Amino acid sequence: MKKKLLLIGWDAADWKIISPLMDAGKMPNLERFASHGVVGNLSTIQPVLSPMLWTSIATGKRAYKHGIHGFAEPDFAGGVRPVTNLGRKSKALWNILNQSGLKSNVVGWWPSHPAEPINGVMVSNQFQTVVAPPDKPWPMKPRTVHPNRLSKPMEEFRVHTTEILPEQILPFVPGADDVDQDNDQRLAAIAKTLAECASVHAASTHLIQSEGWDFMAVYHDAIDHFCHGFMKYHPPQLQQISDKDFALYSGVINTAYQFHDLMLGSLMELAGEETTIMICSDHGFHPDHLRPVELPNEGAGPAEEHRHFGMFAAMGPGIKKDELVFGASLLDITPTILQAFDLPTGRDMDGRPLLSIFERTAPIPPIDSWEDVEGDSGQHPDNMAIDPVDDIEALKQLVDLGYINDVGDGKGLAVDNTVKELRYNLARDYVDAGMHTEAAPILQDLWDQHNDENRFGIILFDCLLALGHLEAASSTLDLIITRKQDLTLRASAELAELLEKNKDNENPGKQLSQKIRRLKKQAGTSLASIAFFRGKLLLAEGRYEQALTEFEKAANVQTHNLPSLLQLKGEVLLKMRRWIDAEACYAHMLTVEPANAGAQHGLAYSLTMQKGKQAEALEAISSSLGLVFHNARAHYLSGRLLQRAGRSDNAIRAFETAVSINTVYPAAHRRLAQLYRAQNDETVANVHDNLARAAISRLLLRQNQGQTFTVHDAQLDQQDGAIVKTGEQAMLHENMPPLEDDEIVIVSGLPRSGTSMLMQMLDAGGVTVLTDGIRRADDDNKRGYYEYEPSKGQASEAEWMAQAPGNAVKIVAQLLPQLPTKYRYRIIMMERPLREVVESQKMMLFRLGKKGANLSEEQLMRAFSKQVASVSSLLDSFQSIASVLPVNYHDTLITPEATAKQLNYFLGGELNEQAMAGSVEPTMRRQFGSSIKLGVLPR
Repeated sequence: MKKKLLLIGWDAADWKIISPLMDAGKMPNLERFASHGVVGNLSTIQPVLSPMLWTSIATGKRAYKHGIHGFAEPDFAGGVRPVTNLGRKSKALWNILNQSGLKSNVVGWWPSHPAEPINGVMVSNQFQTVVAPPDKPWPMKPRTVHPNRLSKPMEEFRVHTTEILPEQILPFVPGADDVDQDNDQRLAAIAKTLAECASVHAASTHLIQSEGWDFMAVYHDAIDHFCHGFMKYHPPQLQQISDKDFALYSGVINTAYQFHDLMLGSLMELAGEETTIMICSDHGFHPDHLRPVELPNEGAGPAEEHRHFGMFAAMGPGIKKDELVFGASLLDITPTILQAFDLPTGRDMDGRPLLSIFERTAPIPPIDSWEDVEGDSGQHPDNMAIDPVDDIEALKQLVDLGYINDVGDGKGLAVDNTVKELRYNLARDYVDAGMHTEAAPILQDLWDQHNDENRFGIILFDCLLALGHLEAASSTLDLIITRKQDLTLRASAELAELLEKNKDNENPGKQLSQKIRRLKKQAGTSLASIAFFRGKLLLAEGRYEQALTEFEKAANVQTHNLPSLLQLKGEVLLKMRRWIDAEACYAHMLTVEPANAGAQHGLAYSLTMQKGKQAEALEAISSSLGLVFHNARAHYLSGRLLQRAGRSDNAIRAFETAVSINTVYPAAHRRLAQLYRAQNDETVANVHDNLARAAISRLLLRQNQGQTFTVHDAQLDQQDGAIVKTGEQAMLHENMPPLEDDEIVIVSGLPRSGTSMLMQMLDAGGVTVLTDGIRRADDDNKRGYYEYEPSKGQASEAEWMAQAPGNAVKIVAQLLPQLPTKYRYRIIMMERPLREVVESQKMMLFRLGKKGANLSEEQLMRAFSKQVASVSSLLDSFQSIASVLPVNYHDTLITPEATAKQLNYFLGGELNEQAMAGSVEPTMRRQFGSSIKLGVLPR
């Protein structure tokens, strides 16, 4: 029978909330689902940021491999946009299935914009976003839906916020009639989240019935939005929550889950019993005493509310019934789905198939990587992929060349902050993966640039401790404390001045109140935090008594940070061989947070070292592995306990799992050698003896070398003579109509590709050109630049476009995505070999005395190539408002008459072709001819 699988993503869904609702009969569909399938926790990875995590779920890889590092990314028009999938470096599950001849429907996955050209349907995560008031048109962004034939039909499934009726809000807030909506926007927030959720559900239920599929993925972010907005009102009532707010909003979270249960029931019915269904979340959400009272003052601060375990459930043909699954990670979802389709995982994936959920199955032998498998994967073309950080460097080059205006302090700051967060999140992913050597230089650079943000220094401090660089860690901690003290003094002074200035202001307003709260927070010094970090350093230095003293001083940390403090305190007690005290510490930790793998691991170790408690220790380490499977040290401890219990075969499996997770583990190899030798298998025992020696050598080499920083760069997939193409839309119809009143002629391309020459031709041929002469002719453009200064900014925000219809204006290619859609365009794209463009830019920068992009020539070429390819793809989707004519730079120099004829046909047939051809400077033509012989590039 043909296999079908439906994957449902519920962002932030957590068994801690689900289980009581199921017990009360309030989530009957999920209860039925669980009784007919398997359920379990799903451990997350750091940083707990949804776009990164959902991409890891879809690829089976960590963020440093898949390339999605945050919520936003710079665009090459000088601004910031929501994160796209263009930066993803790995094939997603639907790309792998595409190559395997299977058809997929994907709805709302984050991030999935622009929609990929897969075999099936993709509805991007920008489908449900409301971008206009109810009385205005609400067009979808280009490339929101693939295939394009479905774009118009899918529009009707979107739900506008204003379509949410009052009676649909009442289940969430029964007292909604008592809310003053002029001053309380929380009902509006509920309506917005509901509308977006309903839009995704409507699209999903339509496609599940109307479009054939083998695999379908549906993603909902509503639970996460509801939790960030309303978890603080969830029972039990927090001290800082008023009785009024608690009475109004305490039921929102439970109702949100019940709403998802209703949607699940619909999908289960439509999918049918022949379909395997999996539900997963990327993380959970603290609903209890572990809710943070105060969030960190940073972009990812709300992630502090996330719990490190999400939920997993599966049912359908071949899935076990009414059973628990242990040790699952979100990295395991893609490998498990591949297993369900009898497809291999890639060895470069960080997850493993959850074989225990299947009734009967044998593991499929893995392949090295799906990235090496050729064939149509339904991905975007290679030249559309981007690196956001390289992209913004390429933009800086155009600013230095003078072809794009500097974005100004506001937008420039937004771009810089976005790049900062992307690099920070990458470093945190490296740390979580144990790759401290790769993380440390990024964090050091960030802290050098932003010395008022101690978060960079704090994680750098942890990196240095992990690398054993204790002196550097000590210096870093001293600097953290000094900088915090300086910030405290400055904030205290500013706060005192502000309070004095506004002492008679009874209604300070929202902005002033927020500033006062921020300064009060900065002016405070957390002695508990300082003690916490000092204790970590003392622990690493082996000064255990002093470390314990500092950890005692840190007892006043926020409750949600208490498990981390108790974990470290337990480690000190273990180092001091105070086994009973350590046991008590970890037991206390489990009362604070029962589902804590580290606490179970520490408890197991403390019990292992006490006589007569080996069975309890084995139970504790099994519980730890049931929460987080990917922990080599936990498997090693399990192996030791199993070996003591005489269960040699099980011990061997535990040690082999440990070395499969951490290949540099000499102690585990020694244990394996011992066990195999006891079984008279001298050959395998010798192998593990050798592996143990090799592991020791590698560890010594790391220690002696210290930090080694390497940069991994992809090969440039571009030949020297390759020309950047802008699409196959050459509109060479001989009788294109004359320009209409609302049409604008755009001359575009990369700077130094010949756009000024094209403007000269149009000017000579009789087209009115929009230029202001502010940028004067110079040695780089002796006949002028033909630029219009306002066009060098963001066109979508500029009033100057009202002057453009009927005229020709030059706009750099990277700014074309900002064109307002209310006009129509004839776009002339100049094409020139990319290496020539970059060489010409370098010469111009040298003459201007400017630096340009901090990139190698190859990196810059790659960034420009991908930017222009992305623009080209966008123009393909603009066919209703734009016609595009590619013009070749070299052809124009050699036969300007032919280019003049093309331009005349394209613009209506009323231009002076002879004058256009004659405007091409003869010296440039002669220079081009001689450059072929001498190898000199014409400017």
